Amino acid sequence: MTNPDQTDQPDLVEHRMERTYEVAATPEQVWDAIATADGISAWMVPTRLDPQIGGEVSFDLGGFRSTGVVTDYTPNHRFAYEEPWPIADQPEDIPTEMVEWFKTIGVTLSEVYDDLASVTPIATEFLIESASGGSCVIRVVASAYGSGADWENEFFTEMVAGWGEILDNLATHFNEAA
Repeated sequence: MTNPDQTDQPDLVEHRMERTYEVAATPEQVWDAIATADGISAWMVPTRLDPQIGGEVSFDLGGFRSTGVVTDYTPNHRFAYEEPWPIADQPEDIPTEMVEWFKTIGVTLSEVYDDLASVTPIATEFLIESASGGSCVIRVVASAYGSGADWENEFFTEMVAGWGEILDNLATHFNEAA
């Protein structure tokens, strides 16, 4: 997970989400679901993936595409990637939905861009652990560091709520296959 040097930016706030699921599946089955483009697309969103450390992972979120880099690809054990906060480099490239969201919480785009220099990429990792009875435990952790700005806290909170629903789809994916 990304952890910036705290001596450079001592006032950073950690944003963190962790969820654990036990599913009736082998490590190989879980790996296929969480670390292949077809597997991820089956329970999450259409995904492109270059399956190697340094490879690109890209999620089609409807109005925009979130693209990151694979940071660990250890088959049947750990899949991790980092992606920037889904805010475009140029204000005019921000998806309309995001612009509207910022307006609803009363934050100007200039405030967001001032804060972006202090946020780290959002790091996500999936860990697979064998369990008794032919099941596996999947642990998912997403984290980032930032300034603690209200918009940032609210964004991460909403992201975590959305992730909960998406990860529940992953657990359901295995229950339906059983």
